[in-house]
Amino acid sequence: MNAGPAEWHRALREAADWYVCLNEAPANGPERDAWSQWLRSGPLHAAAWDKVDAVGRRFAGLREQDEPLAVAAGLRQAARPGRRRSLRTLAGLLAAGAAGWMGWRQPAVQDQLFAWQAELRTGVGEIRDTRLSDGSRLWMNTASAADFAVDAAWRRLTLHQGEIMVQTAQDAERPFVVDTRHGSLRALGTLFLVRRQPASVHLAVLEGAVEVRLAGTGDRRVVAHGEQVDFSREHYEDVAALDAAQAAWRTGRLTVDDMPLADFLAQLSRYRHGHLAAHPDVAGLRVMGSYPVPDTDAALTLLSEVLPVRVHRSVPWWVTVEPR
Repeated sequence: MNAGPAEWHRALREAADWYVCLNEAPANGPERDAWSQWLRSGPLHAAAWDKVDAVGRRFAGLREQDEPLAVAAGLRQAARPGRRRSLRTLAGLLAAGAAGWMGWRQPAVQDQLFAWQAELRTGVGEIRDTRLSDGSRLWMNTASAADFAVDAAWRRLTLHQGEIMVQTAQDAERPFVVDTRHGSLRALGTLFLVRRQPASVHLAVLEGAVEVRLAGTGDRRVVAHGEQVDFSREHYEDVAALDAAQAAWRTGRLTVDDMPLADFLAQLSRYRHGHLAAHPDVAGLRVMGSYPVPDTDAALTLLSEVLPVRVHRSVPWWVTVEPR
């Protein structure tokens, strides 16, 4: 299946239209025969249908079933020190559950399961501003999850998914650390942003400094005020100058300067359920300005007023930006 971007986009849009049609048509109506004929007319149509159907199932909330929540609760209990009995419970849960033991060993699965039962969570499109028990201020971006614990020696915030910004309270006896799968970040009197990415972590320091320690090598590096860096378990990317606009989300804005439309929509899609993408003919248009989040519909309306595009909605969860 060697389809170009335009052909793939057209197939996806047709699949979305068929999805709407079938949900409104009678079960034995002629629409279903026409859909079957369209589906069999080429592998591209079948692949597009699978994509649309998968997004529709996620939108319908199938991931919120009780079983993954029960597994996640077992994981949280088993993670506590000295819990041999909990480990046996966990093994039983994983043997019976859909994820299975081999699934649990995958880092992304572990993170998702812990995120389902995290003490601090935001839903898709939610931005939260809160105070931690030590007095530190925590902002959580859309679809984020974290746990916070304080003991005699440390203050530790574990980021399971998403993006946070932390303004640490002073405590000379207990350092403030953010733990991620790729490394730990020790605050040195600071305001900083941390974002989990598919294969790395992004750090941006707005005030003070942060010491990063890689999980794979133990290599340490101090990132100063006005700097940002991406890192993985064993590697640092080059330190760059801070892009202060990336912190605008805490005030409910997505601020960009000369960003390709496709990249802008990828950022905006974090604040809404479902599919959001650009037609290949307009994907390279440049976007600048400040757009409201989590009101993504308002952001899309504003986008259509400043660019030669229109917003096409097959269903609320399948939206494409097309040439006008």
